[in-house]
Amino acid sequence: MLEDKIRYVHEHPEVYFTQEARKGGYICPVCENGSGSDGTGVKLIRGQSFRYKCFKCGTSGDVINFYAAEHNLSNAEAISEVLKMYGLDTREYYSTEKVASVPKAKTVEEVADELKVADMIAMDIEMGRENLRKEIGNFFFQRRGISKEVALRYGCGFIKNWVHPKLRLVSGYKKIVPSDRMIIVTGAESYVARAVDPKNKMPKLKAGKSNIFNVEVLRTSEQNVVVVEGEFDALSVIEAGNDAIALGTTTNVDKLLSWLKESGVRLKKPLVIDLDADEAGRTAAKKLMTGLQKMQVRYYELPLVLKGCKDQNESLVKSREDFISGVKKIPQRIEELKREARRTLSDSAKVAKWEVSIANARDAIPTGWKSLDKALEGGLYEGLYVIPGATGTGKTAFALQMAYQIARQRKDVLYISLEMGEEEIYERHISRLSYELYGATSKAKTVHSLIQEKKTVPEARKQFEEVGLYLRTICGVGSIDADDIRRVVERYEYELETLPVVFVDYLQILKAHDPHMTDKQAVDYNVLRLKQLSRDYKIPVIALASMNRTSYSDVISMVSIKESGAIEYTSDVCIGLQMAAMDSIVDGSKCKQGQQEKKVRKLKSKQNRDMQAVILKQRNGQIGAEIPFTYCAMFNYFGEDEFGGEPISDFECVPDI
Repeated sequence: MLEDKIRYVHEHPEVYFTQEARKGGYICPVCENGSGSDGTGVKLIRGQSFRYKCFKCGTSGDVINFYAAEHNLSNAEAISEVLKMYGLDTREYYSTEKVASVPKAKTVEEVADELKVADMIAMDIEMGRENLRKEIGNFFFQRRGISKEVALRYGCGFIKNWVHPKLRLVSGYKKIVPSDRMIIVTGAESYVARAVDPKNKMPKLKAGKSNIFNVEVLRTSEQNVVVVEGEFDALSVIEAGNDAIALGTTTNVDKLLSWLKESGVRLKKPLVIDLDADEAGRTAAKKLMTGLQKMQVRYYELPLVLKGCKDQNESLVKSREDFISGVKKIPQRIEELKREARRTLSDSAKVAKWEVSIANARDAIPTGWKSLDKALEGGLYEGLYVIPGATGTGKTAFALQMAYQIARQRKDVLYISLEMGEEEIYERHISRLSYELYGATSKAKTVHSLIQEKKTVPEARKQFEEVGLYLRTICGVGSIDADDIRRVVERYEYELETLPVVFVDYLQILKAHDPHMTDKQAVDYNVLRLKQLSRDYKIPVIALASMNRTSYSDVISMVSIKESGAIEYTSDVCIGLQMAAMDSIVDGSKCKQGQQEKKVRKLKSKQNRDMQAVILKQRNGQIGAEIPFTYCAMFNYFGEDEFGGEPISDFECVPDI
């Protein structure tokens, strides 16, 4: 009865679930869960003897349910197909005609002593070879483009009316529907049985473990062994004159990597990888190449499949000469890849890229001060600019004015303030703009005077709104590191399709990437990340830096910068801010340190201070230049007037947009 046949299917799941998973159970035929090192496979549902579940794809039920899910069938359709696969008579399923029930079969364990499965497999292998020697089944190999000589050399054979060895070990197997099969040996106790009938619902069945075809050739081959998926694909490459191995299934990637590791084989020539072009093949190829790289096994990915063909065997059958010609060119194609790699990786290629980058180089971005731009060979280029200065030298005022003058040119500016809030930043902008517009007559000095000022502030605010379209200020005391800044730049590129000039105020209070870092380690890390940012996006990054307290009353130098190690070696340009009279205070006096500090404090007390921007380092330009400025501290303004005269008030404003 039908119930007996279904019970027989339930009692022999190993006929359908042919591949055992690494961690117990079976490999899922729906999603192949269990083939990798971390897969759980198909497991029995606790408390039930024939119901299974795959915890990856969620398929659950008996053999019939899994077969239906694998082949996208209804359960009714799956019952018929499964009964055929098990070799059971299906007439009862289609009609009311009664047939004798199938006797209850012994389990494999019960008949193991009578005849082991391995013995049956060995008998099949020998029988298949003998048949092929007698020209029985040779036609089917020839139809696949494989000569009798190659087929016999690699242990192939043919068996008429083949039945799976496991089924032949149980009583009642004579009722199983047999099929004519080509036998391809994959190991001493394993083979693949390929149906000669293209309409067979089970075209490829495995007897024994799922092994890699011809894997031992890796020990001796003098050629670039080709790695393919199917056994007939490997035989096709061999037919064309090159050694090859077949994974048999994409899930055998781990098995090949394990074999290479455990065998200790050192390949004489690099492997050639040519797996199927479908999603599973691409995923397996990527996994295989990653594993080979870790093991330092050389390989090349070369397509051998001809255009319009799905695999190597079809290529051999459809266009034998072209396929063989392509296989024979493997060494030549590898040499071409080597030459291309040499061209790509060599300094010659880099020089060519450099020439292109020079031709396409961005123009210098003017700072807004002509004398400073002249000293910087035209302005700002890609790279890391560091501006150190002692307390009271106006570093922030200098940077804010430069940022504004760049934004006036309709160039985007990102200003990262780690010490001041947004209101303080905007107050400084408005105060400076008021001074630019009205000079010393402006009273917009502090937040209180800004509120009271009725004349200059509205005009300054109007100008700031126009230019402010290109300014973005982000404030974050102790909460921003160099990687955060990079993410903001990435958003600029994505959202606005442009890249900003970046200002960081200031370097020593950027957040440490790791809370366990020392101050020096934190500065070193952030300096390197800001340098990478400038190189990756080809933009100027300007970072302000504080100085050691012991250097406040001394002439500025690279060693004056706090935590100067990475700054000195990594920065591209370093522009130090100092009082113009520092040289005379240090060199022209024999007074004690305390007296020098008193003189410096006196200079800082002036509202209009004579300042210098000193080029301490310039990787691609002249160093040592001293650019004079007048710093009006009351209005946060730096003027290019060596003699402390009137401010520059005729900047051209950006017109209304």
